[in-house]
Amino acid sequence: MVMFRFVGRRVRGRGRLERGGFERCRDERGFALITVMLATTVLTLLATAIVAYGVGSQSISRHDQDWNGALAAAEAGVDDYLFRLNENSSYWQYSSASPPSPSNIALTGWATVAGGTTDSQFHYKPDISTIATDGRVRLTSTGRVNGVMRTISVTVRHRSFLDYLYFTDYETFDPALYSGTPFTPAQAQNICSKYFYGGFGNQRDINNRIDFAGDSDTNGSYCSDITFISADTLNGPMHTNDAFLLCGTPHFLGDASTSWTGASGKLFRDGCPTSVPVFANPSDPKNLATLTMPPSNSALKSEVGANKHGCLYTGPTRVRLNSNGTMTVNSPFSKSTNGDSGACPKNGTGPLPVGGVIYVQNVPSTSSDANYTNGCPYNVSGRTHPLGMPIANDQTTYGCRNGDVFLEGTLKGQLTVAAENNVVVTWHVQYQGGLSGTDLLGLVANNFVEIYHPVNCASGTAAACNLNANFPNETARNAIFSNVNLQAANLSVNHSVRVQMWDRGAPLGALHVRGILAQRYRGPVGTNSGGAIVSGFSKDYVYDQRLKYLSPPKFLDPVASQWGVNTWAEVDTPVGLPG
Repeated sequence: MVMFRFVGRRVRGRGRLERGGFERCRDERGFALITVMLATTVLTLLATAIVAYGVGSQSISRHDQDWNGALAAAEAGVDDYLFRLNENSSYWQYSSASPPSPSNIALTGWATVAGGTTDSQFHYKPDISTIATDGRVRLTSTGRVNGVMRTISVTVRHRSFLDYLYFTDYETFDPALYSGTPFTPAQAQNICSKYFYGGFGNQRDINNRIDFAGDSDTNGSYCSDITFISADTLNGPMHTNDAFLLCGTPHFLGDASTSWTGASGKLFRDGCPTSVPVFANPSDPKNLATLTMPPSNSALKSEVGANKHGCLYTGPTRVRLNSNGTMTVNSPFSKSTNGDSGACPKNGTGPLPVGGVIYVQNVPSTSSDANYTNGCPYNVSGRTHPLGMPIANDQTTYGCRNGDVFLEGTLKGQLTVAAENNVVVTWHVQYQGGLSGTDLLGLVANNFVEIYHPVNCASGTAAACNLNANFPNETARNAIFSNVNLQAANLSVNHSVRVQMWDRGAPLGALHVRGILAQRYRGPVGTNSGGAIVSGFSKDYVYDQRLKYLSPPKFLDPVASQWGVNTWAEVDTPVGLPG
């Protein structure tokens, strides 16, 4: 505080001050000036610091914006490449060494992000070294903003059956399995082989809906739809081209989608009708375009033709996969295998085919064909069948000249086994290296992929109905095929993945699938009552995550599908990029 005192002098004789004023106390003079100067200095330093911080923050903020913008530019590069692929499905063949016309600057230099600033650019480089084997293009895309660069590596491919643990074209019972009540197979093929959501007159017959002349649903005369129930858990992505039906609380632990546009705000049919399904994504199921099944697996037959490196077998063929990378084959009808010399054993053990494909064809009906045989000149174990099938008392029948493959064993390597008729899994099929290695198996049947289940009863669920899963002319297993392990990508082109005689005999435990199940129609694997298995198997299906970036050799793709991103990862920016 500044102190003041009054100073003046008294006028003689008048008792008053003649003049006067205030005077600072001499001991505090100059203190106020110092205080003002110190305050000014502090304020100046504070203002300088604020300005310096603002300038520095502006630089950091600018770098953060460029850092995020570079990643967005890299993703814009991926989007640009996908757009070009979907406009021209052969666009993958172009590169900086073989540019398209008109040219694409992103392959040779830096392209500006559309709608962005001139500072936001991308450059990408496709790698097509494995497209012939797995259908994938590996794309490295780098984004650049004000000199800041970030790079992502993605694999892109056509949307594929391999994207889904569980895929169906139709969510209805296979017409071929109808027995005359309420429809014959031919009637069911005409009435039931349709999508639920088709227009009137072109939709699948269901209960309480008039779809065709005379359709009154009397005596249960409607198509049988298979239901996902509370006991079902799908540990992977699923898609159906149809509208799937559920009841209770089934769990879908991966992405779920349908090609149905839905009703009442949900994209599934509730058969209860108060079901509470559990989806991994709250917005599921999503609506996606259909995946069109190929009409047959004949494309795989072309992979084992003359001068190819696959193996062509004829008629019923037994294949056992061995953990040392070989296979043991018994194929009595086969004469010419078209494979490399000595590489396709017809009755013995040999290496897996170099080309990675086995195709089992029906016996040709043309006498000029190198694999032609007249009739069925075999009698094995009392059966007119080259492999002696079926075993004694089994109710399943097999055609003598059919292109059936009977498969089991442990695979070391990568292989696709295709059949013109059926693929029958006769015992466990597993990978030598487990699910963490590179072993991969594809099973592709024109008709059924089946789990072997011999039974001796025409109906019923008694335990005595199940037969030991023996095979003619081999050491008897004396064991029922139960708790099955099937590690493979399974595709039934025209029918289903199913269990033989699924509705007969006592329960067989769980069907442990590690891979995918893709089929035209829903395939039955058992029966249940109140969620408890009565016959056949319970389901334990888990997606093989490696199928996101690996594929069995020449595995079939849908007839038409868009290209999309399969895997995504940020990587170090490569050296040698354009200036």
